[in-house]
Parts: sequence; C-alpha cells; structure tokens
Amino acid sequence: LSIYLSIYLSIYLSIYLSIYLTETDTPAPLPGMTFPWRSARLPSFIVPEHYHLNIHVDFATQTFKGQVKILIAVTKCSRFIVLHSKNLNICEAFLEAIHTQKNISLQVLQAPKNEQVAFTSNTSLEAGRKYDLTIGYTAPLSTSFSGFYKVFYTTKSGAQRMLAATHFEPTSARKAFPCFDEPHMKALFSVTVVHSQQNYAISNMPMLRTRADGLVEDHFLHSLKMSSYLVAFVVSDFASRSAMSTRGIKVSVFAPSEQISQTEHALHIGVKILEFFEEYFQIPYPISKLDLVAIPNFESGAMENWGLITFRETSLLYDPETSTGLNKIWVTLVTAHEIAHQVSWLSCFVSECTVKEGM
Repeated sequence: LSIYLSIYLSIYLSIYLSIYLTETDTPAPLPGMTFPWRSARLPSFIVPEHYHLNIHVDFATQTFKGQVKILIAVTKCSRFIVLHSKNLNICEAFLEAIHTQKNISLQVLQAPKNEQVAFTSNTSLEAGRKYDLTIGYTAPLSTSFSGFYKVFYTTKSGAQRMLAATHFEPTSARKAFPCFDEPHMKALFSVTVVHSQQNYAISNMPMLRTRADGLVEDHFLHSLKMSSYLVAFVVSDFASRSAMSTRGIKVSVFAPSEQISQTEHALHIGVKILEFFEEYFQIPYPISKLDLVAIPNFESGAMENWGLITFRETSLLYDPETSTGLNKIWVTLVTAHEIAHQVSWLSCFVSECTVKEGM
C-alpha cells in the first residue's frame, strides 16, 4: 500500500508542479536547459494589452502567413517573454521599447511540450514599461477542426469549394498566431485579413476599411477586451442575408449560396432572440453587427465567438420543404444558446469575470 501511495503522491506532485507553479517559484531555467520557463502556465508579469494581427491566407497553397504585433506591459523586470505557439514556423521577432522607440534584439526558443515560445534578450525589460513585440510566422492551414483550418464542400454541380475558418476554444488560438492563450489574459484585438478577390472575409468586429490591389486586404475595427479563444475570422465565398434589430444591430446569416434559402428561420429568430435578451438582461449588445455562419463539417454544435458565431450546418440551416419540426426547434435552441453568450460575455467583461458560463 505504501508503494502505491508513494507512486500516487509522486504523480500528483508532478502534475501540481507543472500546472500551478507561479513565476515567483520558477524565474530561472532548469539546470542544463536554455528555455527560461518551466511552468505550463504563463508568467503573470508580462501582460498583453492589444494585438494587431495580420493574416494572409493562400487557398492555392493551403497555407497562411501572419504577423502579430502585441502591446505588452511589464510588471516585473525580466529578460524574457513567454507566450503560446503551436505548429507555427516563426520567421522573425523583434521588440520595440515604447518609451525609447529603440529595437531590442531577441533570441527565439521553443518548448513544444508546453506549446510555448520564449523571446529572450540581453537587455532587461523594465517594470512599469510597455513594449511592442512583433512576430512574423507561417503555417499550413490545419486539417483538423481547430486553429485556422480548411474546409471543403461540394456544390450541386459537383464542384469542390474551399473555405478557411477558425475554432480556438479552448486552447487553439496559439495554432493561428503566437499569443497569451489563457482566458484571463484578455486584450484588445485588431484583425486584418488578406485574401483573394474570389472570397470574402468576416471577423468579430465590423469592417473598418478594405483595399483591393490584386489581393483584398480587409481591416476590422478593434474588438472589445476579450480572451484569445473568442477571436474568429472566416474566409469564404458564402452568400449572406441580413436584417436589422430595433436597436440597429445588423444580424447576418452566412451559408453556401445554394443553401442561402435555408437561412430565413435562423435570421428571423436571431433578431428576435437578440432583442429579447437585451430586454431581459437589460444589457445592450455592444457590437453593431452579429454574424451567424454555417460551416460545413463543423465539429461542434456551435461556437460563441463574440460577434461571429460559427455553427454546424444542421444547427443553423432549416429547409421548410425537407426539414422536420424537431430540426426547427433545434436551430432555435442552439441559436438562442449562442446569442445568450453574446450578452452574458458582456456582463463578464464588465465584472472582469474569467470563468465561462455554464449555459
């Protein structure tokens, strides 16, 4: 019995040390190791404030390249920055001190086991200062249903079409861009998506401006302060239908063009449900648009990304000629569930809640 108890305690202690050690416990590298951090949790003395994310997706090569500039605040002197990254080929990284506007050279180190990347410097980052960390990288579009992944679907004529969509919950934002991928490390996000003229991009926020010069470059308004797993963007050739709520919120439903007639029910109830929750909770929806997107081969039932909810097709589309009454009820229930998150997340934002609702 004592042997089994000893083994159990050893396993428990190992798990505890890997997950719950804080930065005060682990500021230095382990003996013989160069990676400067050993906890599975990120250090708390580097705080993200604003991400500027540029994503260029190439459907021909089924890859994407990105650059993210993260405004960070330093609360304790450090010679390293640790954040999350998974399956990303980091090409460049540099740091600029906001107070001096001088660049600081960085060395890049990887810790694949913890899905972390470290940027170390010979210059100590000063407590109380802010810095811009810029990272350039490339990656293939994922073949799974997480991160920034590719989806294929077939039209009635037999033509194969492709789209690219994101699903970051719970810890897959790190597969699309280096980030502080823990839900309490909320920040603002400004997203830009570059794509071909044959496609259309949407993200959490309304479009700020677009520029077309061979490729299309869509800039979106900066988001509310939110967790990384709620960031979303979709690049597709989908059609859409829209309606306005009584408060002027534009609700849109996106689907393959041949299925756009099946979006009428979701659009109708989407507007009504949004209006109901605003009245019921007495909390106004904080974004000027709400997009509902039917994703072919979507793994989950739906995902409550702020301002851009993604759905499995059977959870959003309803055909009055072929669908059953239960299908209609299911679409209504799932849509209500996900829109409820949109309002309840705002209450979390106001109260600084960090725990996902059990809705």
